[in-house]
Amino acid sequence: EDEFLDVIYWFRQIIAVILGIIWGVVPLKGFVGIAIFCLINAGVLYLYFSSFQQIDEEEYGGTWELTKEGFMTSFALFLVTCLALT
Repeated sequence: EDEFLDVIYWFRQIIAVILGIIWGVVPLKGFVGIAIFCLINAGVLYLYFSSFQQIDEEEYGGTWELTKEGFMTSFALFLVTCLALT
């Protein structure tokens, strides 16, 4: 169980760095940029664990628990990466 949560955590960090670089190069700023990041980050992760992995979400505390796993650290990493490139 912890191994799958670790995979989700690090997968989310990779997404944050990639999107931070893209947002830094293409100047997406403000609420729109943050909202798009949140939607992409949550959406990609949801597709990963629901469609690709096909796990039982209730085994890990529900869909919300899996969706928020590591979100705040990935958000901080996204902001640092994005701001470093602007």
